Amino acid sequence: MLRILAAGEDIAAAGATLLFVGITVSICAEVLLRYGFNSPIAWVVEVTEYSLLWITFLGAAWVLRHGGHVRVDILLQYLSPAALRICGLISSAMGALTSAILLGFGAHATYSAMMRGAFKPTGIDIPTWMIIVVIPAGGLLLMFRFARLFAEYWTRRRDFGAEPSH
Repeated sequence: MLRILAAGEDIAAAGATLLFVGITVSICAEVLLRYGFNSPIAWVVEVTEYSLLWITFLGAAWVLRHGGHVRVDILLQYLSPAALRICGLISSAMGALTSAILLGFGAHATYSAMMRGAFKPTGIDIPTWMIIVVIPAGGLLLMFRFARLFAEYWTRRRDFGAEPSH
């Protein structure tokens, strides 16, 4: 099961990386064409906005797995190992709950947009559900990763120390 979770996170992170490369190239092309040839690309800003949402949700679980999320550890260095374990349990439980809420509301919003046939009336006219479907997908991966962290803190296989890789 953990291999499946890690593979899902790796695939999502690879997708986020490809999107990041894509928006970097398209923005550079947009700047060159707009200011060099007075011929802007109409869809670049819109696709970049959507891509930033996708990058965030596709990469969140992978970043958590590698200990890359922001964490304030100024007080952690003064806590006992037992108190650090409790912090790990609380933070991973709250993260799992928040992710579950994202999953639930995101799934509802995606399904609702699909059933209504909602779309973004912009230059590209993309159906709304195709833009926001990444919220429940990313929320699911993130919820499973937080649940895994909770289990590791619970079974004492992981210490919630003040080091960046926690």
